Amino acid sequence: MARELADVLHYFLDDEPGPAVPTRCLALLAEPDELLGTALLWNLGHELTRRGLSVAWVSTLSDEELLPSEATGVLPRLLTPVDDLDALAAAVREAGTKAEKRRPPQLVLTRIPPSWLAASPGGTELLDWSLLVTGPDADARAEARIRLQRVAEIHPAARIGVTLHGVRSVREAESAYAELAHELCRHGPVPWSYGLLLDEHLLYDALLGRRPLTHHRPETRAAEALRDVARLLHEDLRNAD
Repeated sequence: MARELADVLHYFLDDEPGPAVPTRCLALLAEPDELLGTALLWNLGHELTRRGLSVAWVSTLSDEELLPSEATGVLPRLLTPVDDLDALAAAVREAGTKAEKRRPPQLVLTRIPPSWLAASPGGTELLDWSLLVTGPDADARAEARIRLQRVAEIHPAARIGVTLHGVRSVREAESAYAELAHELCRHGPVPWSYGLLLDEHLLYDALLGRRPLTHHRPETRAAEALRDVARLLHEDLRNAD
């Protein structure tokens, strides 16, 4: 498989000293399909790595149950048996020193089961930058609104993003996001838009095939949509304070 020069330089050159802890953490909230969250993190991590970021993935035992054992690929993944926000936050803080790469990760990806938000509001730093994956229909938007409001209650200064899935077109996604933002204007924070997922069943295929979607099926709408989500996240990471 062809690689870019930046993808292999770290095998030959020492990286410049970096911070001892990750610069940012992106916490993904995805329900009711937990497998979608795991497949998205795996593919998104690979795409962000391809864009030049040093990325690690802190996954929980529930991720391990969903992830095929052979589908780890080259994305550093640190498994931690945690069951609440506090413990997961501690694992994320340690990711910089336990990373498999020489340089500390610039971004740590992790997935928070939405049910954890109903418990004690510990580990609030995990919610600094949250991404909610939700569908376009009214019921899905109602569930998304509840979760976004809960994140805002726990961490009022959190940056909350939304990615739409289960849509058939960009127009449908734009309409669903506009309705969700309008509904939240009256009750809570307005989320940032982080694109959409199309034909997301291909995310699962890529995971099972051990090849990132943008390599496995680069010509598809699904790959194009995933690249767009990664681009938006990368731009915001670069612009972070």
